[in-house]
Amino acid sequence: MKNKTIKFLLKVFMFFPVCFGVMLWFDGFDLNDWIFKIVVGFVGAFGLTFWQLFDYEKYSDIAYEDFLESKHSLRLDNSEENWSKFQEMIENPLLKLKITEKTENKLKVQIERKIIDSILTVSKTPDAIIVNIENKFFSFLPDRAENYRIIQKLAKRSQRSKSILTSGA
Repeated sequence: MKNKTIKFLLKVFMFFPVCFGVMLWFDGFDLNDWIFKIVVGFVGAFGLTFWQLFDYEKYSDIAYEDFLESKHSLRLDNSEENWSKFQEMIENPLLKLKITEKTENKLKVQIERKIIDSILTVSKTPDAIIVNIENKFFSFLPDRAENYRIIQKLAKRSQRSKSILTSGA
């Protein structure tokens, strides 16, 4: 069942151990009042996920696979024009970038962020150009739709889009 509400609840359960662990750590790992700590863990996890929700809901056409995720993928026609646009974006960046790998058929760039950097990989295959973006660490956690925003901008800038955005790769 592909429902955004279920995905929201799964992310709440994913954040719960972190929030519960932080609560235990601040309380000195004292389990005397464990019901209160569980409730605070769930409230914290719900708050974190709800905070992320508003950034993703700005995009009304966002797919289920991209909702509350930081991994996104784009498939474009393999044309010289599309490839040169990516080369130009790397040479004249609007963001703080660090090129980690550059070959004839692959570009790998680290986009520097405040907390967790993102990795943008552009691969050229015989029939398509595949663009992937994900967080460098903890790519399973939502990122306030920052990576989705970047991949949307790349899709708008490139010509002759071949297929829709999908998550993972």
